Amino acid sequence: MNKKGKLSKEVILLISIVVVIILVDQITKIWIRSSNEIDVISGVLTFKISENNKSAYGIGSNSKAMYFATNLVILGVIFKFISTQNEFVDKKLKVFLSFILAGGISNVIDKLIQGYVTEFIDFSQIVNLPVINIADLFILIGWVATAAIFASFTVKEWKNKDKN
Repeated sequence: MNKKGKLSKEVILLISIVVVIILVDQITKIWIRSSNEIDVISGVLTFKISENNKSAYGIGSNSKAMYFATNLVILGVIFKFISTQNEFVDKKLKVFLSFILAGGISNVIDKLIQGYVTEFIDFSQIVNLPVINIADLFILIGWVATAAIFASFTVKEWKNKDKN
């Protein structure tokens, strides 16, 4: 919020990104649960429903308590970082962290409401990957972009250190 108590354009943008990603993910999950298997690109990409009772990307424990605890900690740390490091973090990083936040929230919504996360994007015909959903895609994009931004910053710092 700014000095007048109004939300800044940047905060509105970040909230909008989170809301849109959650809506798109939830709508696609509702749609796929009402559809049969869809062969999107024959031999490459299939949409078929899968119920993921485990943690991220099908890895880990079946414990709901552990799932919620882990996700709440991660989402809390990301939210805290975005909100408290405002003057030190550029808009790109905030956008990519918002991707992670939105994807995590949407998957937690699934787990709360259904007891499992709906997955449906299946590339297993060409690559041995788990079945994923839109939220997972945004989480993946967010983490890869965040890592790239941190790596780029680190390289710049090393170069600056070498010059001095």
